[in-house]
Amino acid sequence: MLEDDPLVCHCLAVRESEVLAAIRGGAVSVESVGGLCEAGTGCSSCHDSIRELLREQAKRDLASSRAPKSLRQLSLFDAVDDGQRRKQAPAGSHKRAENS
Repeated sequence: MLEDDPLVCHCLAVRESEVLAAIRGGAVSVESVGGLCEAGTGCSSCHDSIRELLREQAKRDLASSRAPKSLRQLSLFDAVDDGQRRKQAPAGSHKRAENS
């Protein structure tokens, strides 16, 4: 099974699964990965591999966080409950000040 979990950091024998766990745990840079699992804190030859794993996770996170197209098209003034558009934009505080 070690073939399925290659070493990323050879200096400190940190495997890909450990680096991915650090990334899922909140690491967003090579330095923060190193702080969580020590990968990349030796000779720095694995920094490119760590950056690639960070990029791949960021792509997965972005893909899973995208809202359906119909929600992205909602306008600020769309009525959510019945789908009818408002006739006017809501009066802001500057409108209330004029009427006072």
